[in-house]
Amino acid sequence: MKRSADTRNVRAGSAKKQATGVKFSERKASKPTAAPAINQSRTRSSSSTQPKGILKVRGQTKTPTDKKPTQAAKKDSDDDELGDDEGESDGANDDEAGESSGDSSDDDLEGVTAALKSSKETAHFMARSSIVPQETSTEASKKATEETMAETMSKILGATLRKKDVDTPILAKSRGVERKLEEERVEAKARKAIASEKKRLEHKDRVKPEYTGMEYEKKLRKVATRGVVQLFNAIKVQQKAGEDMPGRGAGASANAKEKGKVSKLQIFKIHQMSTRSFLNPLIRRHRFVLRPDAGINRHAALHHSASCSRVFNESVTPLSAAKASLENITEYNNYINAFVDLADPVKVEDQAKEATQRWELGQPISPIDGALFGYKMNFCTTDLRTTCGSAMLQNFEAPYTATAVDLLQKAGAITGGKVNMDEFGMGSYNVFSDSGPAKNPWNVVGHPIDTIDTMDDRSPGGSSGGSAAAVASKMCFAALGSDTGGSVRLPASYCGVVGFKPSYGRVSRWGLVSYASSLDTVGVLTRSVDDAKIVFDVISQEDPKDSTCLTQEQRHRITESLSLQKTHSQNADKPLSGIRIGVPQEFHVEELSEATVALWKAGIRKLEDAGATVLPVSLPNTNVSVGAYFTIATAEASSNLQKYDGVRYGRKSAEKDTKEALYAHTRSEGFGVEVRRRILLGTYVLTSGSFDNYFLRAQKIRRMVRNDFDNVFSQPNAITGSTGSQGPTRVHALITPCAVTTAPKLSECSGSGTDPITAYLDDILTIPASLAGIPAMSVPFGLSKEDGYPVGLQVMAQYGDEDMVFKVAKVLEHKS
Repeated sequence: MKRSADTRNVRAGSAKKQATGVKFSERKASKPTAAPAINQSRTRSSSSTQPKGILKVRGQTKTPTDKKPTQAAKKDSDDDELGDDEGESDGANDDEAGESSGDSSDDDLEGVTAALKSSKETAHFMARSSIVPQETSTEASKKATEETMAETMSKILGATLRKKDVDTPILAKSRGVERKLEEERVEAKARKAIASEKKRLEHKDRVKPEYTGMEYEKKLRKVATRGVVQLFNAIKVQQKAGEDMPGRGAGASANAKEKGKVSKLQIFKIHQMSTRSFLNPLIRRHRFVLRPDAGINRHAALHHSASCSRVFNESVTPLSAAKASLENITEYNNYINAFVDLADPVKVEDQAKEATQRWELGQPISPIDGALFGYKMNFCTTDLRTTCGSAMLQNFEAPYTATAVDLLQKAGAITGGKVNMDEFGMGSYNVFSDSGPAKNPWNVVGHPIDTIDTMDDRSPGGSSGGSAAAVASKMCFAALGSDTGGSVRLPASYCGVVGFKPSYGRVSRWGLVSYASSLDTVGVLTRSVDDAKIVFDVISQEDPKDSTCLTQEQRHRITESLSLQKTHSQNADKPLSGIRIGVPQEFHVEELSEATVALWKAGIRKLEDAGATVLPVSLPNTNVSVGAYFTIATAEASSNLQKYDGVRYGRKSAEKDTKEALYAHTRSEGFGVEVRRRILLGTYVLTSGSFDNYFLRAQKIRRMVRNDFDNVFSQPNAITGSTGSQGPTRVHALITPCAVTTAPKLSECSGSGTDPITAYLDDILTIPASLAGIPAMSVPFGLSKEDGYPVGLQVMAQYGDEDMVFKVAKVLEHKS
């Protein structure tokens, strides 16, 4: 519409030009200052008043070309044409109008005048929407006029573009099209400028990471080398002059005089001294650890580097650790069934050798360089299958790698394989797996397989049971799992390892096959709290591919809000001095065994001995959290799993029938009993008759559970807007049991006679943290006096306050 209006304006100007006979140069000289206002007034009165020199007839309007115009008509026509040509241009695009009317456009305007004079039929094409062409116009004259107008507009646009030094060819036939192209170019430049400024501000506000990589340290060393070279030159001068060597004292100078030269050992020590004095301030600023120079003492370098990460040391290298893990896999995996797919052992050893060399040189990629990892079967990897423990994805190979896995691999982690899990993460005991159930390794490792009583096989927990079993049996250094309602913490408690669930959004979920999108969280399983923190620091990064992952700006805001209320203890014997720990009364449920309650009380005493103040708190909506969780989780699972129909994803059924029957056969054969149960439940709560009564109420309960945590924590919640409080009844962390009992026997939790409701209630202690999205960790605290199996205690803190979880868990880990 914009283009046609501009074209009609030029045509109208052409018609009036022939009627008045006024030259462009004269009109330009007599241009009125109120031209835009004239144009606007005619637009408002166009329905009632017509320009002079035009006769309006019912159905058409004709121009009296045989009648000589009067002086008044000529003046009005001049004003109108100025309003059409130049006033319209000013209103549409001030820059174009101003530049077109400059001194450099006179030649172009003369050419336009000549082009307009060459057309005798231009007056027949009026520009106003209320004016129609004369019925006597021929098709040939119309075509000639259109060609002339196109040429005219090209010249006008060409003049404008040459004025702007734009070398784009003139392809448009109207100013509106070219103006749109120009606007798009300006908009693209603006978007680019905004993105560049945003990137600069994000880089400016970015919190410096714990470890920024080896490349930056190389740059620092390169700069330091310049100073070392200058020092060497000074040494030569001092050697000739007999002066004291810097930093060595008079004795060194006398020694140098006697020997007649500076020994290589002295030069190395001076080099080391100067390099450290130059680099240490920068390294402390960027939280680096200065490593000794490569090739001097490889064992010392390995010891110095490993002491910072607590992963490797002089006796445990990446190669020796990888070999030990492969031996445990060979000996125990057939029985425990932790790993489903294994990486090539030769490739694993080659990667471990390379990592060992880097550690010996003092140049590891990261603290976990050379560590062996296992990944849950619902993490996408390009080199191994991603089955999610289901027959539906039995041979699925992902075309990309999950972000968390990719970050670990870039940090030097070695992929050991993919581990067992409940089908699509739905289960509490790891018995709903297409690869068979995994087994708890607590009483397996260290004993000959033929002496193990299979009747006493215990569950490793679910759904990340394979991850917990692999870590507990020392088949890998650490493993990734997914935690939806306790799927990392419950197996960790059963197997006696550390299971950490970060705050929702801290770790990218991109590449993690979804079960319940608003609850799924990438978790870490290790054998110590320190190892869990090292892995978490690597994978806790911003990811633009995941819309639910926290941005760098949000992470910075959370850190700032929490840093205002940090409590630091100056007493090494009382590391928790000034910290208040809450004990939720609602977590003392009837299902808790006496042995678990006894260990819970022992953990409370341990925290009090470390200087913490323990207070009772109340989370009143805990008793309804289980129902809300399974309503939300099953509803989201029903939606997420609808794409597995054998056409888009999943293996197709061999049954040949109608489309509806094909879908039914495919899903019945591909999904297990627990997945089908939860899909049916989720589909029911999403129906029109149940949506308000179940799903919406579950979402309200979820908000109430989140508010319960905000009301007891002293720290603010940057996501919900809770400001927190330092009142005496507010706490910094919570301590609860992680499971109501120890690991159950597989014979009691598998088979057709088991009650699914009982399994659902086993997650009652882990579900509230998942609904609220707060960080939580299961820490092994002792063995049950009833059966000798491990029991874990759970530590929870405010959203984003993972440091508090690690701090309290560290105290529980070092129990006396």
